Amino acid sequence: MIYADEGRCRRGIPSATSPQDLGHLHYENINHKKHRSTSSGFHVTTANMVLELHPCTEADLPEFVRIQIAAFGTGGGMTQFMVEHPPSEAYINKSIDKHIKSFREEKDVTYLKVIDTELDGQMIAGAKWRINHKERKEEEIQSMLPVPGADEEGKLAMIDFMWYLNRARKEFMGTKPFYFLHILITDPAYHRRGAGAQLINWGTSQADAAQLPCFLESSAMGRPLYARCGFTPRHEQVWDLTKYGSEGEDINTVMIRDPVKAW
Repeated sequence: MIYADEGRCRRGIPSATSPQDLGHLHYENINHKKHRSTSSGFHVTTANMVLELHPCTEADLPEFVRIQIAAFGTGGGMTQFMVEHPPSEAYINKSIDKHIKSFREEKDVTYLKVIDTELDGQMIAGAKWRINHKERKEEEIQSMLPVPGADEEGKLAMIDFMWYLNRARKEFMGTKPFYFLHILITDPAYHRRGAGAQLINWGTSQADAAQLPCFLESSAMGRPLYARCGFTPRHEQVWDLTKYGSEGEDINTVMIRDPVKAW
């Protein structure tokens, strides 16, 4: 599920190696340091050298969760129901643990972050890409198919939305090779700086090189950005928010970007 700020898509973002486990987890008082290119990492800068794109380390995941909760909790529509807001300490810790498990165990996952070098390397946006270059078996795609469990008991909006994501991913990706933008988040305090576009371009440039499509599910807010990055709508799901105690309607869009062939 995607929540994104506005930005400009560009070509030519270099690829990266997978993130490495470089430290222990702390939810508060994480020390952010400026990174430079190494044999196990990379950085991408904007023209003004302020924003840099890096692979996340495990120690970045608590900050990733903080941004995810802030982005989803203020996103409106169905997004508002996808996180506990305001979050309890137990919810925060459980969310961090889920990302740690994914980071350590799911070989198709790459976590990325964009930092602001003028804010002492503070993370302002993040992404979780799932990259699969080969056809997979049914059992190999289960980690990308959400299924409501005990944590969702009594939360009708979350249950309905998770089953929608399950159906959409089976229908439009299934076991086929894909670049899947699973999560894209920007700290609400740092919208419209191009961080979201950097995180998208990282994956789409690699997908073009591999000649594979990219898939995502977009909120109404994120859809214009993805359209500028070459994604086209394939399915629209309309949600009656009054069913969940809110007002109005919301639309979530399945979007796919076909690979651009090199000339």
